[in-house]
Amino acid sequence: MDEEAYSSSSSSSPVNPSFSIASSKSDKFYVKVYMEGNPIGRKLNLLAHDSYRGLVKALEHMFKTTILLATELDAVQAERCHVLTYEDGERDLIMVRNVSWEMFLSAVKKLKITRLDTFMKRR
Repeated sequence: MDEEAYSSSSSSSPVNPSFSIASSKSDKFYVKVYMEGNPIGRKLNLLAHDSYRGLVKALEHMFKTTILLATELDAVQAERCHVLTYEDGERDLIMVRNVSWEMFLSAVKKLKITRLDTFMKRR
């Protein structure tokens, strides 16, 4: 995995608080990633990935866990699964893959790896 794709970080301020696909001239767009139960966040370059699948693979490697996408939730044990969610500009928690990859990139402010049963209780 490319070192630029992700790196550890414990600071609480975002590296790049906004993103516009149309106006981006950089190949880097960092957001904070947190895993439920782990107090230390990491920063991740979203532009190092070109799809949800690539993003999830990198996060699985980074956090040493299995993350399911919305389309993979049928017949799973909720207490043993994690899902990837993101916080948008309105602070709503949304499961990834509910919108197109491009729309996700324009809206995401923070990522959170959440236990499926916890996410379902919040809805």
